[in-house]
This record gives sequence, C-alpha cells and structure tokens, in this order.
Amino acid sequence: MSPAVISRTVQSSELSRNSASVFKAVDQGPVIITRRDGETLILTKESDLADQREGLELAAHLVAASLAPNDVPFVDRLRGPFPWVEFFSPSDREAFAQEIVDVARACATMSRFDRLLVTVGAWHSTAQAIADGYTPDEDLEWLDVPEPVADPRNP
Repeated sequence: MSPAVISRTVQSSELSRNSASVFKAVDQGPVIITRRDGETLILTKESDLADQREGLELAAHLVAASLAPNDVPFVDRLRGPFPWVEFFSPSDREAFAQEIVDVARACATMSRFDRLLVTVGAWHSTAQAIADGYTPDEDLEWLDVPEPVADPRNP
C-alpha cells in the first residue's frame, strides 16, 4: 500500500500536455491538479482509495463498538464487527482490542489507514490459524533430548 502523501502538484494544462508523466507520478502518491476555472482535483490510484475506504470502515466499526451500551465490556463489543476474535484467549482478545485502538488512533492522526488494515489482517490471520488447529509454542511439549524417528517416506 502506497503512502497517501501528495507527491506532486500540477496544473490541468500539464495533465493535458504530459499525461504520461502525471500518471507515472500517481504511482508515487496522489497528484493535486489545479484548475483556473474550478475546484482543485486529486488524482489517485483506485487501490489507494479502496484502502482508505476500508480503513475508514474499520475505524467506524471501532467507534460504533465504543459507543455501544456500557454494560458490555469494549472487548466483548468487538465481537460484532470482528466475530473471529472468539478464537482468541481472553488475554489475546484484550491485546487485540488495545492494539487496534492504538493503531486506529495513530492512523487517524496521519489520515492513513493502511497500517490499520495490516494490523487487523494480521490478527485475522492469527485467528484463522487457531481455527485451523495451530498450537502455540507455549502449549507444546518440547523434548529435552532429541529422539530419532524413522523416515515416514520409507515404510
């Protein structure tokens, strides 16, 4: 995901004369296009706009969860927009809630939500792994002394 910083400002006449270089600049970030006869425009990639919308949607879910009835703890209110948190232990649900609130606040101050998408995606992947039967290292029984085993490919 590319950063949502303005990489260049051009006049609309430059877009007409040299569209290839303007379009190339959009790969680096949104481009401001000034016009004499109208409001300034911003040219950006559709994927960047989609990421921003998805990030804002996630932020909206967090706001809605925070404004829900107070008799239900915030971490439990997150089960509505993020039902997969049910696969986490109570301490992991708390860690998830704290991290996404912290990251959402930081993203909002920068007007960039790509990091929030990555963070929620990572937690979602962890929930998927747990649902698929992943066993955390701390729940495994480790051998103090290695034991040789037969090669399963050679019966």
